[in-house]
Amino acid sequence: MVRIAGSWAGISQSFRVVADMFGWTHIVLLSDDETTKVCWNGAAPFDEVFGRNENYTFTWLRFGTEPTDEEINEMLQQIRSITRGL
Repeated sequence: MVRIAGSWAGISQSFRVVADMFGWTHIVLLSDDETTKVCWNGAAPFDEVFGRNENYTFTWLRFGTEPTDEEINEMLQQIRSITRGL
């Protein structure tokens, strides 16, 4: 798990270098679903870099404002399943 902050579009390209270096092919991005927020602007370029590349399995999980504990647990389970193949 890597935490990334900021809305600079180049972060997604930089993260691709890290993913390639470590051989990561299953990428899960978790962000809110508010298109006017910084989190969305930082996340959208990841879809272009990883979502349209056949070398990666890319999933973008979006959550609403103030998710419940149950919703957070569901997201964590999805992340486990996608990245580890459980």
